[in-house]
This record gives sequence, C-alpha cells and structure tokens, in this order.
Amino acid sequence: MSTHGSAAMSMRLLARECGLGVAALYHYFESKDALLAAVVDERRYGDRMAEPPDVDLAGSAEQRLRAMFAEMWRGAIEEEAIWRLLLGEGVRGEPTVLPVGQALLETVERGLSAWIEAVLPEVDDAGAGARIMIGQLFGGFVRHIFDPGLPLSDIEAQAADALVAAMVR
Repeated sequence: MSTHGSAAMSMRLLARECGLGVAALYHYFESKDALLAAVVDERRYGDRMAEPPDVDLAGSAEQRLRAMFAEMWRGAIEEEAIWRLLLGEGVRGEPTVLPVGQALLETVERGLSAWIEAVLPEVDDAGAGARIMIGQLFGGFVRHIFDPGLPLSDIEAQAADALVAAMVR
C-alpha cells in the first residue's frame, strides 16, 4: 500500500505481492479499510504513547521539550512508510484512510498531552502544546519529503527551536 497507495492497491495485487491467494487475505481482512486499520493497530501507537519518554526532569523546560520532541521525531521517522501512506492518502481524501488517520491523530494528541503534563508542567495548556508539537512534527516530515537531502537532524533541530520559542520562552 505504501508503494502504490491504497486506491491503486487492490486486494488481489496485495495478495499476489505477499505470495498469498486473495481468499486467504479476505479470510483475515474483510476489506482494505480493515487491513489498513489492522496495520496501524499492529504498530501499537497507543501503547507506545502510554508512558512519557525517559527525560531528565531536572533539566530546563527547554531541554525537556527538546528531548520529548526528539523522541517523537525519531519515532515518526522509524514509521516513515506508515506516515507517508496515511498523509498521502489523506491529502487525496481517500475514504479508506480517513478514519484510521483520524483515530491515529487523536491517539497521538492524547498521548502528547499526557507527556506534556508529566514532563512540562509549566505549559499552561497541554492540549494546545500537543497540537503545536504535532504541527511541527508534520511540518518537519513535509520538509523531509520535499527536501530529502536535508539532514534529519537539521529538520529536528529547526522544529525543536520553533517549539521552544512557542511553548517555553
């Protein structure tokens, strides 16, 4: 799906590329929607967001925010194929991914809000902070897509600089 997009990927093509019969695929997944939801569910994003990252709570607010964003950034880059699929299909309004993407966004926002409450209690509105962080994450990811030669560490640092300026200075 990440290669062809969900609209162009038929269950028959997917089964062939996986070395399965299409009936076997339909035995486990009733539709592409169910398959995509299972792929995202298998990644266990909710569980991964359940506990804040290991951040030195004695550090400054800036250091804690940078460490928290670095954790999110690395996780997003590790999951690049999933994010590319969801973002690309979401931009095209593909109905198959919209509910999956919405649920994932809610999971990430909820998790980040809890992280901010635990790690950055000086931030007045953890929900707003989470939305700002998600915006920087997506903005950085878009930069990565359109400027693939730019080092990921530079993108991360620029996004973290903006977060610090907006949230803790």
